[in-house]
Amino acid sequence: MTTSTYGPVEVVALGFPGDRVPDTVQEAVLEVLASGVVTLLDLAVVRRDLDGDVVLLEVDELGPEVQLTRVELLGAGLAGEEDLGGIADVVAPGSCAVVLVVEHTWARRVVARTSATGGVVLAREHVPAAVVNEVADLALTVD
Repeated sequence: MTTSTYGPVEVVALGFPGDRVPDTVQEAVLEVLASGVVTLLDLAVVRRDLDGDVVLLEVDELGPEVQLTRVELLGAGLAGEEDLGGIADVVAPGSCAVVLVVEHTWARRVVARTSATGGVVLAREHVPAAVVNEVADLALTVD
């Protein structure tokens, strides 16, 4: 029987033109973290310059331009080289990505009680927001 109290963990990579994560996105992430819905376990930034060279920056290598570094990370190092390398493969020259390893804190109690009763998670599927929004918009246009 497991005694861990973590909820599901997800690696999310957000890509941006240029070499900087926009302040407005950083602020939005900080707001979500403050709500307690998710917990940030680790983060990194992947940059690809115009020549195609990749720079992987772990949290301890990030400068003050990344506000997210002031958050205490409970799982620093979870975004491994293999994860970051795979993300680097899709980062276009002259752009960057912030990689967030988040725990779905909202699910802690549900997961713990499911496990305590002998239950298991049978399936979990991630549907990107763009897909959900597109389907919702299509549903609104149907009479």
